Amino acid sequence: MLPWWFWTLLWTVLVLATLLCTVLAGFRLFRQGMKVFDTLGEASEQLGAEFAKPGTVVDYAPVGRRYPHGTEATHADPRKIKKLVRKGKAERIEARRVRRVARRTERGQAQNMQDLGLF
Repeated sequence: MLPWWFWTLLWTVLVLATLLCTVLAGFRLFRQGMKVFDTLGEASEQLGAEFAKPGTVVDYAPVGRRYPHGTEATHADPRKIKKLVRKGKAERIEARRVRRVARRTERGQAQNMQDLGLF
C-alpha cells in the first residue's frame, strides 16, 4: 500500500497538468479567434471598397401596371381582365428571356436554342 502523501502528490500533479493543458488550449483558441476576426475585418473592408466604386448602384425604372386593379378590376369584364393578365405575363416572360440572352452573350456563355427562338 502506498502512503497517503503519494496519492496527494499524484492528484495534485494530475490536476495541475489538466489546468495547464486547459489554459494552453484556451490561449491557442483565443489567438485563432483573433486571426479569424482580423481576416473578417480585412474581407469586410475589401467588400466595402468594392461596393463603394461608382457605377455599382443600379437604378431601376418603376414598372407601370399592366392590367386594372382594385375596383376597376372587380367590376370589369372577367374575360378582358384575364386577357390583360395573360398579356402581362407573356411580356414579363419575354423580357426575362431577352435579359437572359443578353447576360449570356455578355459573359460568353452558350445560349439555349429555345431562348434564341431558332426552333
